Amino acid sequence: MKDHVILVESPLNDERATAVMAETRRLVPGKPIRYVVASHHHFDHAGGLRAAAAEGITVITQESSRAFLEQALGAPAAVTPDRQARAGRKPIVEGVRDRRTLTDGTRTVEIYHIADNTHCDGLLMVYLPKERFLVEADVFTPGPPNAPPPTAVNPLSVNLAENISRLGLSVDQFLLLHGRIVPMADLNKAIGRAN
Repeated sequence: MKDHVILVESPLNDERATAVMAETRRLVPGKPIRYVVASHHHFDHAGGLRAAAAEGITVITQESSRAFLEQALGAPAAVTPDRQARAGRKPIVEGVRDRRTLTDGTRTVEIYHIADNTHCDGLLMVYLPKERFLVEADVFTPGPPNAPPPTAVNPLSVNLAENISRLGLSVDQFLLLHGRIVPMADLNKAIGRAN
């Protein structure tokens, strides 16, 4: 954004999250990290949210996870004090029901709930409409480049494709949080759909 940065995910733990935030500040100097979008509450995606909360970064999550994250991010860490325990900040957690748009007048970032996904009821994806770029976690993970399509279709990936269609998103590429950047054609191939 013009005057701030939005992170997607604060994974694993304090150490990893701190490293990600430091690298973000190195790559984008002079812009504060204002938001972190938590795709869902699983530790490999949300384990570093306490480090972000310790810095006053607003956490955006799906509404069904908001109360849980408010409690988890505000809880004391008495056995092993982490950055949040030392900072003592009240976490700022905002919920998204179906959709939220963040904009600075130039760039738009859209956050959507992935409806009816059995991996996690509160799963979010992030879409950059200008770039036609979608960031998602855990519902589509393709095999290595040039690998044949899977023998069994993953219903989570089918659900993702259905949500993209339902929302009318024009996706050219995915950034898979457990993978790499791939074209939309890879999702279609994985679920047996023509491009």
